[in-house]
Amino acid sequence: MFKYLLMPLTLIGLFITFFHLLVYAAPIVSPPPINESLWVANDRVHTAVVTGDTLYIGGNFSYVGPSTGFGAAVDASTAAVDLEMPRVNGAVTAVVPDGTGGWYIGGEFTAVGGIPRTNLVHILANKTVNPNWNPAPNQAVSILTVSGPTIYVGGHFTTIGGQSRNYIAALDTTTGNATAWNPNASSSVLNILIADSVVYASGIFTSIGGQTRNRLAALDITTGQATAWDPNANSTVYALAASADTLYVGGFFGQIAGQPRNRIAAFDLTSGVLKAWNPNANGVVYTLIFTGDKLYAGGAFTQIGGQTRTGLAEIDAVSGGATPWNASLNGTVRRLASNDSTLYMGGWFTLVGGQPRRHLAAIDLVTA
Repeated sequence: MFKYLLMPLTLIGLFITFFHLLVYAAPIVSPPPINESLWVANDRVHTAVVTGDTLYIGGNFSYVGPSTGFGAAVDASTAAVDLEMPRVNGAVTAVVPDGTGGWYIGGEFTAVGGIPRTNLVHILANKTVNPNWNPAPNQAVSILTVSGPTIYVGGHFTTIGGQSRNYIAALDTTTGNATAWNPNASSSVLNILIADSVVYASGIFTSIGGQTRNRLAALDITTGQATAWDPNANSTVYALAASADTLYVGGFFGQIAGQPRNRIAAFDLTSGVLKAWNPNANGVVYTLIFTGDKLYAGGAFTQIGGQTRTGLAEIDAVSGGATPWNASLNGTVRRLASNDSTLYMGGWFTLVGGQPRRHLAAIDLVTA
């Protein structure tokens, strides 16, 4: 039997060898440089024709404008985009200021401003990539939190800053090297919040800091070990926010700390005890932000705090009820940020308060 197999296998081997010779003998042609000044469309382009000095395009798009890459710096007042920022060539999922006019940016990418950077980069105040800071996590980054000389990173990686670190790490903000802090999560970390010198981590893990902890944990900021607090959420925890005495959490869970809580809950920061506060959302809560004396929740819900609210709600921090404030949008909110008077949101929506707003909007904190 083997003599009949020998001839076909030999021929295949000769063909593969000949093919390799053809490939390696072929001249290497560099791709043409990308013209970053050429505008881009927001959906598929099916056809293009050049006539003279004009390019005509057709497709499924509804907008054509300057290229920004996968992330953009947008003026908080005018909405003007800063086109001098270095372009990121892949998804941006986490952004945090460095405190000196620059930014740390995390996500799933391989280059920023044409410089190789894998999934995490430091952009300096002069809008250039920091040449001396390159932690290079081997998988995507989900969250970044800066505290003094340390940046805490969560995501899907298993190596970062030159060390083996499973899903969560602390990096030196000067060198980009991983510190000795190593909670060693069993799976992805989606959010990190520091309150009262405790590092709170959430995600989809079931062990972290040397202990069994389901999707939510408090970690010692010095040792990385889990504290005695064990909230035991029964599904993913996405969102974390804190006031002076309360930790708010949001996600996909239906039970936490042994009690029924639909997608949103609150804990006393001192005792760790679950509060009676219960807005009872009917869909996932992706993001929470505390500003003033109100908590804002964003997600994929249509009911929360006893009221009909689609994707966004202002919730009373004491009663848990939704306030009359209602931005009236038509989709899901994934991210929230705020200043003294304005709430900024990003997500999957096209209308806010009856006005067209495609995936990004600013809302008055007083009037909605």
